[in-house]
Amino acid sequence: MSRILFLDSVAGVAGDMFAAAFVDAGLVTAAELAALPAQLGFNSVEISARAVTKATMRATHLSVTSRSDRAPHSLSHAHEGPTHAHDHHAHDGPMHAHHAHEPHAHDHHAHETSPESDSESHLVVEAGADHAHTHYADIDRLIGGCPLAAPVRARAQMIFRLLAEAEAAAHGMAVEDVAFHEVGSIDSIMDVVMAAYCIEKLGPARYCATPIRPGRGFITMAHGTHPVPPPASARLLADMPIAATPAAITRTNVELSTPTGIAILKSLAPEFLAEVPAGTIRQQGLGAGTMDLGSFPNVFRLIVLDANPSPGATHAYEADQVVEIVSNIDDDSAEHIAWLAEQLLARGALDVWLTPAMGKKGRPLTCLSVLAQAADWSAYADWLLRNSTTFGLRYRTWDRLKLARRFERRAVAGGELTYKVGLTTTGEVLKDKPEFDELRVHWEQRSSDRK
Repeated sequence: MSRILFLDSVAGVAGDMFAAAFVDAGLVTAAELAALPAQLGFNSVEISARAVTKATMRATHLSVTSRSDRAPHSLSHAHEGPTHAHDHHAHDGPMHAHHAHEPHAHDHHAHETSPESDSESHLVVEAGADHAHTHYADIDRLIGGCPLAAPVRARAQMIFRLLAEAEAAAHGMAVEDVAFHEVGSIDSIMDVVMAAYCIEKLGPARYCATPIRPGRGFITMAHGTHPVPPPASARLLADMPIAATPAAITRTNVELSTPTGIAILKSLAPEFLAEVPAGTIRQQGLGAGTMDLGSFPNVFRLIVLDANPSPGATHAYEADQVVEIVSNIDDDSAEHIAWLAEQLLARGALDVWLTPAMGKKGRPLTCLSVLAQAADWSAYADWLLRNSTTFGLRYRTWDRLKLARRFERRAVAGGELTYKVGLTTTGEVLKDKPEFDELRVHWEQRSSDRK
């Protein structure tokens, strides 16, 4: 059945609230997220999850902290790229040592850190958080060069690209010249990477969301006081529906959705709905912010549903979802392409097939297609990008109906063979066939016996 991810901005959305909802729903574990900082070279950074209560509702809150007293809060290549005036820097809520991404009238704490190099990420921490900044190009390079799975890297880079484009538009500058304040902090980088990991692990067929709640009033950030939504958020919200701040939230000045949270949602291009779509609910979770909104729960909610199947006989068959990964290859040898197919099957792909086609400039090419389970397809995509000549691939999710299967040993002339039997979920046998490898050995043995 088709899987739907419904995202509900109950009290807005921030990056850490997004990933926390996945943990709360049991879609990812805190241990999985805790393993991500090291892949970016942030070896002293720790991610933890804890249960909290928001307006009597249990939810999960994520924290990004450091084992070191010299913990970096913002990163920069100190000697690369142009230097920008302060009004070129992005802002994304408070820079909190313990990751308090609140819906968000926020305090902006200054973090005094000494210059400190990170040999794995090749990034340099700048002193003075009030003035620290990180270039978009450096963050993009950091994520692009890390060992995360390719789809996770691509999603994280897309989110930061959306943020950079919004900042560039807000400040009237080129995207390549954008530098971030709070969005460039390590906790914000981890927010984006954790969100990308969660999205790509689930891999739903359809994204739905409620209209976004920006908040109301005014907030003070690194570059002054601005109305809500502030300039970058307002740019990101273009062509996206928004909702008014609920009357139960009584704060006069409150930012409910941060630029990072909005960019994460925007990267999904969701279908916006006023209510939960039709389907069967499988999992749900609440990600908590830090601010106390009184009787209103400061949470971001997600619900995973299976779309209700169409009426008919589909109930007689097993159903699941698979992902098809396809790449056009026009610059590789036949021998190497065959090796790729063999290796993918050996690694557990459900199926691999090769299709001849005509490509650009009249070049003959091979379409290499891989079928994988929805839960682990990204590993095959990553392997293919690393081991083939292709510079890109595409993927899509398929709903699949299939026969239930069992295997039987049957007596045949001259011995026994294993038969694969296909049947409905009610036990009706529809077809059977002998396993080919055994059948070939059986034929060869009988041929030898006749000589």
